[in-house]
Amino acid sequence: MQKHIVEISGEAVGTLMPHARGLRFMAVKFHVWPLDGEVYADPATAHQAVCDHIAATRKAMAERMH
Repeated sequence: MQKHIVEISGEAVGTLMPHARGLRFMAVKFHVWPLDGEVYADPATAHQAVCDHIAATRKAMAERMH
């Protein structure tokens, strides 16, 4: 069983565990918790999803500040 660590800017935010349909994301940081349990085809797709989620969250927070 091979596990993959998902890191963003050098910080581990989750891990990918083998799943029948691909790789299941297990969040270890609160800011990516909404992605916990999602299944991805490969590590690159999971990493992109995490990056997209973080970017969308930052944008939403910035819009609330204005």
